[in-house]
Amino acid sequence: MKRGGVPRPTGRGVGVLAGGVLVVLVGWLLQAPALVFAGTTLVVLTVAVTVSLLFRMVDVRVARRFSPDRGVAGWSAVETVSVLPRGSRTSGTVRVREQLPFGRLADSEAAAVLLVPGRASSAVFRHHDLPRGRHRIGPLHVDLVESYGVARRRVVADGAAEFVVVPEVVEVGLGRESRALGDGSRRQREHSLAGGDDDPVTREYRRGDPMRRVHWKATARHGELMVRQEEQHGLPSARVVIAVAAEGWSDARPTVPPSSGFRSTAAAPTIPLVSDAFEWAVSFAATVAVEVGHAGSLTVLATPDGSLVARHDPDSTTVFLDDLADLRLDDELGAPAPAPSPREPVVAVVSGLRRFELDLLVASRAVGSSAVAVVVTPALPLGTGLTSRPARATDGADRAAGPVLTPDEVAGALVDAGWRVVEADSSDDVGRLIARAGVLDD
Repeated sequence: MKRGGVPRPTGRGVGVLAGGVLVVLVGWLLQAPALVFAGTTLVVLTVAVTVSLLFRMVDVRVARRFSPDRGVAGWSAVETVSVLPRGSRTSGTVRVREQLPFGRLADSEAAAVLLVPGRASSAVFRHHDLPRGRHRIGPLHVDLVESYGVARRRVVADGAAEFVVVPEVVEVGLGRESRALGDGSRRQREHSLAGGDDDPVTREYRRGDPMRRVHWKATARHGELMVRQEEQHGLPSARVVIAVAAEGWSDARPTVPPSSGFRSTAAAPTIPLVSDAFEWAVSFAATVAVEVGHAGSLTVLATPDGSLVARHDPDSTTVFLDDLADLRLDDELGAPAPAPSPREPVVAVVSGLRRFELDLLVASRAVGSSAVAVVVTPALPLGTGLTSRPARATDGADRAAGPVLTPDEVAGALVDAGWRVVEADSSDDVGRLIARAGVLDD
């Protein structure tokens, strides 16, 4: 065990102590030595068994398993905790409770576990409404309860586990038919499947290569599997832009407690900010990228100022979603995104922007490319008539950059710049919006 707390009486123990003191008082008033002795015995025994918990040894090995192994934001996951006693002195019934970064399990949610030397026992916890992120689950709190239930002592077991919660990706089913990706990706894929002769750059098949890149005519000619080196000219790509500056999301608020897990920086710690509208935007961006992947195309996910957030390759969706699990408001993203390719479609999901961000977003559209902007207005909290946020101090650099434009102003400016604008509410269904607004149809 890592550390142990001070033994404390339970509710039952407090009742026994109070009853013992009352019996002593009644016996003293009635001059009844038998009652005084009985009450004193109750008090002494309760104190003795409470102190005895200090000497009770509990040494366990803890293992965790999650189902699914990666959570999805807003959904539930089941955690199974296996507790294996180490040594013959660890036995008896205990109650266990997890320490969570995104909430606290109440004492009533603790699970009873019977510790038997040499045998692992399990406890099951269900975590609801998971927040996106990379979370540190644990350590495990173990309550040692005295056999009569009058005292307990809480100890903390060594070890924790990382649990990744990725953004929700909605199945839309339009990626394979999207006109926004152009015919290039489909023609290239069909050409690869047909084994055309006008792309002779091939190499031998290597483990992990997708079968869609097999060049069948070259395979027949060489007598072994050959694949097209598409990286010579690159897969057709799309660009998704997402705003990550907290000031642009009017419902941004500090987390209490911070929901970050293993991530840390050398800078002074700050309380992370969360926004329901931003979470909706992350889910939207992830859904569009995966849909584009269904058409065989790569996706570059970037910010309005051109910083790279993540890349989505149709063959590495898990890695892409893990990257998005780490994305936070006001993240410092140093690497620049690659320059947009001609005719590369752009889909942006933004809310409020500063003027320079808006200008950079407009410039991110390559020549001949379709451009769709989903401008998000945070949903109003239930029972309120307006959306509010704490006042934010404005420094000199912010004043020089100009005020944050409202979603309505951003939408109007993008329409003037020739973008197709879809105005959305963060309570809208992501899949239905993509299908209804034709985000992938331009």
